[in-house]
Amino acid sequence: MKQLITLIGILFVSSSLTHAQANCKQTPPDGLSPLAAYSLFYSNYKNGDYEFALKYGKWMACAQPEKLEGNPQFKLETQYNRLVTIYEEIARGKQDPGARSAHLDTALTLLNESLELFGNNQESRFDIIFKRGRFYQQNYDYIDNGLQKAYADYAQLFDINAQRAIEMGDGYYLRQALGNLVDKGNKEKAQALIDTVKPLVEGEKLEYIEEQQQKLLGSPEEQVAYFTPIVKENPKDLAAWKALESAYEELENRQKRKEALIKINELEPTYDSALQLAELAKGNANYAEAAKYFKEALDRASAEKDKVQLYLDLADVNISLEKLSAAKSNVQSALKIEPKNGNAYIKMATIYGAAVTQCTSDRKLEAQDRVVYWLVVDYLNRAKKEDPSVASTVNRQLPNFEAVTPSTEDKFFTLNLENGQQIKVDGSLMPCYSWINESTTVR
Repeated sequence: MKQLITLIGILFVSSSLTHAQANCKQTPPDGLSPLAAYSLFYSNYKNGDYEFALKYGKWMACAQPEKLEGNPQFKLETQYNRLVTIYEEIARGKQDPGARSAHLDTALTLLNESLELFGNNQESRFDIIFKRGRFYQQNYDYIDNGLQKAYADYAQLFDINAQRAIEMGDGYYLRQALGNLVDKGNKEKAQALIDTVKPLVEGEKLEYIEEQQQKLLGSPEEQVAYFTPIVKENPKDLAAWKALESAYEELENRQKRKEALIKINELEPTYDSALQLAELAKGNANYAEAAKYFKEALDRASAEKDKVQLYLDLADVNISLEKLSAAKSNVQSALKIEPKNGNAYIKMATIYGAAVTQCTSDRKLEAQDRVVYWLVVDYLNRAKKEDPSVASTVNRQLPNFEAVTPSTEDKFFTLNLENGQQIKVDGSLMPCYSWINESTTVR
């Protein structure tokens, strides 16, 4: 049982990982109260000011508050997820490999600690291990044996909930986990995985498993030596390209693996081939290329839930590219498929919040900019109305956006508005908002 300690109105839990780090301070900086520090942490996180968010938030990873006086919705697990995102985003902005690796190491420590603290039921354990696997895969250039650690985590998912793991990504993670075990020649574990999943699959997934059943042989170096002359003689030999891609992946030869993936995607354009290229590009912060391959995956996806997720992935990429109008279109497409998807409405709120950041990048926030935050609030409220499962997420975000909407002085004196009046958020408000073209209500 984790030990509980009460300190300044906060309930803390102990853990073995973060507490072992040097200079781990369990109190907020600058003499702030925990609630004040959290508020600064959250607002900077929301605005993408990750360095400032880290300053006011990393004490939580040291102190591990289970509760926060004054904020009944506080959840430590959510803060861990945000801190992982913060460290990962800061790392991506670092040019120095040592600095980037240091931030990624801390993010990984937090993921491991999350598993210890929160992975106490099957569903939570599955989610955290999956998240860690994705982290390893997207950052393997800076993590020792990163790809192998990713695939080891994906393989663990089949021990926890095989059916759920099989269905994720239309079999993508089954292919990654099993293909890696086979390519490594780990016959015992590969056979155990095959025995677990074979009774649960059919169609293309079953065909793949049967192929792997026959392939339990050879080191990656031997496979490269064997299949390279084959593709030179016959560039359309799909099976040989697939074997090479798996071998290069195990050898962590990023460039050669990408070349093989591109060729596979040309010869056999599938959902999986495009998704792998998209995730590879996104992990390398090549967002334009990621967008290209996410679109290809979208064209090939058969399941509606996969299409919805791909539209939201595209929205994320377009936000990173500062193509906010395109991101808006992506979310609208997701909502056409699933009109009650609360995460899609939250994503739209994120896009409009980013619009304000973009429009005020070289100037101060004005009353007209604050009007856009009414629209953000509208979408957040719509999210929890349509999808009650996201209510807690929305309720944590709403106060921060409501706090930056127009003040009474802004409404009546600067903007000449009355409560209940409709106002357009478009070019008439400011030219940089012309693409939004929506209405909101003065309140």
